[in-house]
Amino acid sequence: MESKESFRPEKSDKSGASAVPSARHWPDTYWLLEGVSLLVLNLIGGLFVQGEENIPESGPVLMVSNHVSYLDPVAIGDASTRRVVFMAKYELFNNPLLNFLLRGVDSFPVKRGEPDRAAFKNTLAMLEEGRVVCIFPEGTRSESGELMEAEPGAVIFAMKTGCPVVPVYVSGSKRVLDLDGKLRRGKITVAFGEPFHLPRNFNRENGGERLMTAIAETRDRFRDQPSRRIRPHWICKPPEGSRR
Repeated sequence: MESKESFRPEKSDKSGASAVPSARHWPDTYWLLEGVSLLVLNLIGGLFVQGEENIPESGPVLMVSNHVSYLDPVAIGDASTRRVVFMAKYELFNNPLLNFLLRGVDSFPVKRGEPDRAAFKNTLAMLEEGRVVCIFPEGTRSESGELMEAEPGAVIFAMKTGCPVVPVYVSGSKRVLDLDGKLRRGKITVAFGEPFHLPRNFNRENGGERLMTAIAETRDRFRDQPSRRIRPHWICKPPEGSRR
């Protein structure tokens, strides 16, 4: 994938909460996080995947997933056949170790509860480079575990880029790591649904409902279906985009 030479990430502000600097300044930590997390998940119950054939082999992809646990991005990243980029709340980047690890997997900060122009531009830039970007449309973790209404952000990205949208449903992660931070043994399953598109002229007001319906359909489609266990390994996913 050729790089978009015209893209230049914005400089961060004093809080460090704006656009991610070029990853060329940060060592690749994807292999480390994937290897360690797979080992841990395997020890506490296992990570399983369904529908991995639904992930396009190349080109930009917008994944939209339910969100019930801090383990959701870890599970999705490990289960995906391609590298996945996530937004992360900007407070996490204030921790030097987390900042190093997150920057190394091309994650970038986002200010929650307010418009974040830098995060918006970074997401579009990643998709323009042919990357896989995962967004949690609900905007926060669901305390009940039930699907909630979607925020408008993911809809805008899907309509503006026209890229394939892959719905994702993660189950079991809330039991393994609940909202109180208690870790328990349990099985986590990640299901990838069939990709679809939101046309540019799609009714934006109905877009959020379309995304959440697709996630619900993925949940129902793979319920009680066979899954494949992902065993620990130390093979790094292929690099994608100009940041590698």
